[in-house]
Amino acid sequence: MKKKVLFPAILGVALLALAVIQFIPGPPLVIPAELPAADRAGHRHLNFEGIDNFRDLGGYPTASGATVRWGVLYRSGMLAQASRADLEGLQRLNLSHLIDFRSALEKEAEPDRLPEPHAFEVVEIPTLDGGDNTVALDIMRRIDEGDFEDFDPDALMLDANRAFATDFLPQYRQFFQTVLAADGAPVLWHCTAGKDRAGFAAAALLRLLGVPQDVIVRDYMLSKEYAMGARRNELRLLRLFKGDEAADKLQVIMGVEAPWIEAAFSAIDERWGSFDTYVREGLQLDDTDIARLRANLLTRDT
Repeated sequence: MKKKVLFPAILGVALLALAVIQFIPGPPLVIPAELPAADRAGHRHLNFEGIDNFRDLGGYPTASGATVRWGVLYRSGMLAQASRADLEGLQRLNLSHLIDFRSALEKEAEPDRLPEPHAFEVVEIPTLDGGDNTVALDIMRRIDEGDFEDFDPDALMLDANRAFATDFLPQYRQFFQTVLAADGAPVLWHCTAGKDRAGFAAAALLRLLGVPQDVIVRDYMLSKEYAMGARRNELRLLRLFKGDEAADKLQVIMGVEAPWIEAAFSAIDERWGSFDTYVREGLQLDDTDIARLRANLLTRDT
């Protein structure tokens, strides 16, 4: 049997298996904020069935001696594959806002599944819209044709993170205004894999709250485990049918690397001189806004 015939057959069996698996109930959702304080960090990654890379940013220490509150700041991948149990779990989080950083093309291809009815406000902040479509189509073409000449996925992701800090300033300004408007109520933000656009949003917010840089980078790097883990089967199929080079290139893009988020902060320093100036002149947050965010999102309770 030729590969062109074999691949759809294998893919069909895999999709059927996934459909069957969805009828097998997973373990109950564990929400860190509902646990005793000592047990929360071990459940930072929430065990949703069909939502990847879903994490609570609570518990991180700040330079002032406070910590980020549990149960108010959530980041994740897209919600397109959310199960029925996942939708019930989302309701338990009591979200006030859900922020979607995906482009129009991404949302059209894989719309979020949301609880109905839901009380939270959905805020769409398309980031990389237009340009993202071009890049994604170019990557698909290269994989299909096996054309990786002059293609450096690491350089691509470094440039993307610099752009988050500079070219997409209006989008992240809207993100911060949405978190501010939530007034301490729980907020969830996501992109597709929950690692790049959502990752910069998390890193910038933690930095504003006073979380040390090394802790911010460690949180950012957690996506390497959770985002990649969700796509291991896709990479195996790609390696089998498109070869090692295609799989290796895409594996880089599917992960995260510390220099990527560091490039975003370096771009901030180069353009504004400091992160504090970026917050005030770029994000247009004044001292009252900053104090409100810290009062709402930090705690000194043990």
